[in-house]
Parts: sequence; C-alpha cells; structure tokens
Amino acid sequence: MFFAPLDVILAEEDVVQPDLVVVRDLAQLSSRGIEGAPFLVVEVVSPGRAHYDRTAKAQRYAARGVPHYWIVDPETRRLECFRLGAGQYALQAAGTGSDVVEVSDLPALTIPLATLWLGLAAPPSSR
Repeated sequence: MFFAPLDVILAEEDVVQPDLVVVRDLAQLSSRGIEGAPFLVVEVVSPGRAHYDRTAKAQRYAARGVPHYWIVDPETRRLECFRLGAGQYALQAAGTGSDVVEVSDLPALTIPLATLWLGLAAPPSSR
C-alpha cells in the first residue's frame, strides 16, 4: 500500500496521484512510480469534488482496468467499495458512521469505519 504523493502511470499519457494505492505485483514499482493499473485505488473526497470522484475519476480508472475503486467521504463519513465488471464499477460494499465494512473479494479484511473518522470534527447535525 502506498499513499500520495506518488505517480500511478496508467498509460504514458495518463498519470494520476490517488490518495491510496494497493499493488499486488511488486514488478509494477519503478523509479517513476507505479506502472500500470494497481489492484486498488482509494480516493478521499475533497469538499465539493464528490461528483468528480464518482464520475470522471471512476470512468478513467475503469477504462484503464483498475479492478477496485474505493471512495472515502469524510464529510458524510461514508466508504464505498466498487468492483470493476463489464467495463464499469458496481458497488460491492458500503458503510457509514461506525459500521464495519467487509468486502467479499478481500475476506480477511474488515474495516471498522469509526477508526477512519478519528480526529475529524463532528459531522454537521441534521436539524
């Protein structure tokens, strides 16, 4: 697992810097960064950029064959785990707040979301 800033070279003309990257094949590591589609890309949504992460970035990663794309939204305290199939991403698992998320493709992994939100300001109240 690697975190930004680190170049992921999906193709010569397509270089990205996701927030977190997981590779299974260490041969993808080079002096330039990660070469080719990693196993998992995680984007942490910046305020006002959720739509971009869910559309343009998702389409870009899908087109380059990234098998897993996850979106972490600190504002809504939500994690969404997508899996590539038939050229597009489908939601595989999701959770909010203090849920524990399990991803079927990674059976040894459980993600207690409460630990992700430690240190964040309290979410806005829903009055």
